[in-house]
Amino acid sequence: MREEMMNNLFKKLGFGDKMAKNFWAIIIVAFGGAIIYGLPYFRFDYYDAYLATYHLTNTQMGVFGSILGIFGMISYLFGGIVADRFSTRMILTVSLIGTGLGGFVHLLPLNYYQLLVLYAFWGISSLFAFWPACVKAVRILSGSDDQGKAYGFFEGGRGIGAALMAMGAVVAFRVGIGQIDNEVAGMKAVIVYYSVLTIAMGIFCFFTVKDGHMEASDRISFKGIGQVLKMPAVWIISFVTFCNYVFTLSLYYFTPYATSILGATVTFGATLAALKRWFSLFGNIGGGFFSDKFGTGNALLISFLIMALGTVGILVLPTNSGSIAIFTVLFVLIYIFYNVNYAQTWAMMDEGAVPEKYSGTAAGIISTIGYLPEIFVSVLAGVMIDQNPGVGGYRVFFGFLVVMLILGAFFVLVWKAYLKKHPKVK
Repeated sequence: MREEMMNNLFKKLGFGDKMAKNFWAIIIVAFGGAIIYGLPYFRFDYYDAYLATYHLTNTQMGVFGSILGIFGMISYLFGGIVADRFSTRMILTVSLIGTGLGGFVHLLPLNYYQLLVLYAFWGISSLFAFWPACVKAVRILSGSDDQGKAYGFFEGGRGIGAALMAMGAVVAFRVGIGQIDNEVAGMKAVIVYYSVLTIAMGIFCFFTVKDGHMEASDRISFKGIGQVLKMPAVWIISFVTFCNYVFTLSLYYFTPYATSILGATVTFGATLAALKRWFSLFGNIGGGFFSDKFGTGNALLISFLIMALGTVGILVLPTNSGSIAIFTVLFVLIYIFYNVNYAQTWAMMDEGAVPEKYSGTAAGIISTIGYLPEIFVSVLAGVMIDQNPGVGGYRVFFGFLVVMLILGAFFVLVWKAYLKKHPKVK
């Protein structure tokens, strides 16, 4: 009875048979894709407290992001091939458990250089083959006509998972600091929480994720990299991803802007960081349906432009506590349309006719190029903020961000022109 009701619901939502059959598998992959990034990135939700706890500068905090990016860039290229050759279940399991174990290492009294080593490890454990495996899994689990919806629900599921996880982290932090506001204890409580959750998700994936049968002829070799590199669609997708990922990393600086410039509390900043993920559903899922009906390029173009305008709006707000409400509204609007982009970038692979058997390798190459901002954006932001104390540093950085969003819109126009010359054959 319940199965029949779900099937009817899927039909009303316009799901094809393949996506309807694999919907819950997509959600499981999505939750794993949310939880694994809790440890490498939670420092942004508690930015000021993390700086104080580990006696760091903004520039040093940015270097952690660069370390993740450097090791991630190396990992993605080869990790995509691994994702096309080996068990998705084992990739997810090993990546999650390894990342969670790294969290327990974080509990040790590490200095700055030891933290660098830990972030390098996380750059491998959470990025190597894990992300290409997720991207490929979602594409295979859904039909060609459902790519927008599939990646929309995948990112929506990641948003829900991240929201639940972040809200739990806020509770852990409050419990940890206790009555005497001990931020060191609060940080340790958050780290334990994320570590246990990540390892538990790894164990859950091992027992629930099932691998489809892959013939030996479907396992591509390293020569597949050459085939994928010859595809113009892969390069255009990479450049769009590059611009969008600059914004992905920049999102983390909106919270410290609210706390250090507008005067919001640390708890408000962490709560906003947790609540924003619920709003991702509107962009992820709504954008997926819009993309399948009106085209991925149109969805991406509108989103880039609205994100740029919203960021300009925040830049011109008065820098006092009276602006917090308007800032929150603008930030939520930006975040919704950002999530349209983040999900639909991967739907471009099907729209650009990238062969399914190369999905992992293509995702690896796109990630290698598209996620290059991981290497420099956090350091760039840290240097700008340190060298231009107060609101000046944020204005310079957000101005750079607006330029990158406009550049992203330009590459989407290039994509639309490419599709006109190379329409997909169904």
